[in-house]
Amino acid sequence: MNSGRPETMENLPALYTIFQGEVAMVTDYGAFIKIPGCRKQGLVHRTHMSSCRVDKPSEIVDVGDKVWVKLIGREMKNDRIKVSLSMKVVNQGTGKDLDPNNVIIEQEERRRRSFQDYTGQKITLEAVLNTTCKKCGCKGKEEEKT
Repeated sequence: MNSGRPETMENLPALYTIFQGEVAMVTDYGAFIKIPGCRKQGLVHRTHMSSCRVDKPSEIVDVGDKVWVKLIGREMKNDRIKVSLSMKVVNQGTGKDLDPNNVIIEQEERRRRSFQDYTGQKITLEAVLNTTCKKCGCKGKEEEKT
């Protein structure tokens, strides 16, 4: 399949482009969609198939199905292009963009990145317990410094 030279992104649709593609393969973690006009396939991860939780992508799509997708990510990894697609931000009946300002996609990307920083460091809370606030008399609060 690889012709010996690195893949390029020039044939790929632009980021956030919506198009209809055909399901080429279904796996436990998502579905690979043929991108029209190029030999590349993109992955719709199961978390991007529906706004509801998807445990089995095969219950949502079958090989050969036509689905509307939005291109939400393109990156080079080891001379290979990884293309990320989303079905849940596109109306599957009309192809209409349900997230025209890409707010949902950006929020999910931020959330995903924040969970990837596993440094293994313990969090130390700088709280003082068993105290009484001198201003309001509540127990368990650190005294406010003014």
